[in-house]
Amino acid sequence: MKSSLIAYRLRAQHMNGDHLPGGAVAVGHLGAVQSQLHDMSLWALSGRTGRTRAELAAEFAAGAFVRTHVLRPTWHHVLAADLPDLLAITAPRVRRALDQGARVAGLSPATRHDAAAVACAAVAAEGPLTRAEVAERLVAAGLPGPDGRWATTPLAHVLMEAELTGAIGSGPMRARQHTYRALNLPAPPTQGGCAPSRTPDERLAWLATRYVRGHGPAGPADLAWWASLPITVARRAFTLAGLRPVTLAGQDLFTLDDAEPVAAPVPAAMLIANFDELISFRRDPGDWGPQGIDALLRAQGLVLFDGMPAGSWKRTESAGAAVIEVTTPVPVTRRAAADLEAEAARFGRFAARPVTLTVADR
Repeated sequence: MKSSLIAYRLRAQHMNGDHLPGGAVAVGHLGAVQSQLHDMSLWALSGRTGRTRAELAAEFAAGAFVRTHVLRPTWHHVLAADLPDLLAITAPRVRRALDQGARVAGLSPATRHDAAAVACAAVAAEGPLTRAEVAERLVAAGLPGPDGRWATTPLAHVLMEAELTGAIGSGPMRARQHTYRALNLPAPPTQGGCAPSRTPDERLAWLATRYVRGHGPAGPADLAWWASLPITVARRAFTLAGLRPVTLAGQDLFTLDDAEPVAAPVPAAMLIANFDELISFRRDPGDWGPQGIDALLRAQGLVLFDGMPAGSWKRTESAGAAVIEVTTPVPVTRRAAADLEAEAARFGRFAARPVTLTVADR
């Protein structure tokens, strides 16, 4: 993640003030938005739309975009219309990773698939349902789980298997609990439906085009990391998409058309989500700054100075206020301090409450 490339990727991702009109448009533009931490993924979408948390949460609750396991064995926001093609490309590899994790959790493939079918049927008939409610339906169906009570890890593997069928996804929040809802995706023409159907090669070309359009100049290795694809498949996707080669910052990358990539001004400081799409590229160890990857990805969010990771941040919210605590081992310049204050104010608008900012050097 070279700092000189961030300038191009900020513009491509609409993080330069050129906002997209809503969360669903932003999700569609990016192709997928990692949402391991749901509330922080809404902050990521706010950076591209200017929308508040309440506005984005309302879009999500209404089904404008869905949250499911796709691309990699982790949560992503995607458009329902894109999910069939995304699953067709990436679900087999995600499922292989799921196979290994499920075995460790003591869950046989047969039990996992049977339980996933029961979960899908229950959510379709009664949803949205919480995880606890799905577990109750599994026990009622005679599937008590490997430990007799469906502990968190085995249940998570069942629900991931159900999501990989495209039948269910994460639904509207019920207080502080996530639910699952039926997605009711349209079937392709081969199954009597009316959804457009792409061939395997058309899907790969579509994926590469969507990725580069939404993320900025990139290479096959970036797509391979993002979509958990073999590098040979990612290279084929770029070839099928007819992407144009371009050299930026000494790197051989690809862009969509003949227009030269345009750089945006890079802020002195940014507060982004820890899994923000801005950093969803193949990275060298040195790209993670002095704290290293493990410390940063365990945090709620990342601090960028001049486009490069320079620390972490967390927020503590109460009913009427919020505190943002920035931790960085990097000296904070006057420009960076001013931008941190601006970012804290932006979070205040997002969360609809006043914010106090503290900065600790470590």
